[in-house]
Amino acid sequence: MEAARGCNGYGRQERPPPPGPAPPAAAEKPRVPPDGDGWRGERPRSEEDNELSLPGLAAAYTSILRALGEDPQRQGLLKTPWRAATAMQFFTKGYQETIADVLNDAIFDEDHDEMVIVKDIDMFSLCEHHLVPFVGKVHIGYLPNKQVLGLSKLAR
Repeated sequence: MEAARGCNGYGRQERPPPPGPAPPAAAEKPRVPPDGDGWRGERPRSEEDNELSLPGLAAAYTSILRALGEDPQRQGLLKTPWRAATAMQFFTKGYQETIADVLNDAIFDEDHDEMVIVKDIDMFSLCEHHLVPFVGKVHIGYLPNKQVLGLSKLAR
């Protein structure tokens, strides 16, 4: 009988749960502030938070390199943990932006009722389950209700 394979092709290893009581379920934060005006909500992570967490994030990438059997002190990898940490912060920067930041008051009153379409917008994102980047094209269409959004804002 063949062993079960994980998504990376290596044999899947079953691990027993750690000893002790089960960790409490994390309380999920509401996505919309209590005032109901969710798109103007506060940032969950500031640029200052990014600056403070960068050394710890870089140290985590150093640990990852070691766990992969690499030598983080090798010349080609000396700056890799720092670069990877700043790249990860860039890939996840949308979590610290609010819709108000992106729109920047680019909603205009127009007597327009036909579909607005923007096609072939380059897109990249990060799978939050696997931390793997993906890229593609996005097409957006919407029916305005007497208001239109600046087209450059749709691409953001």
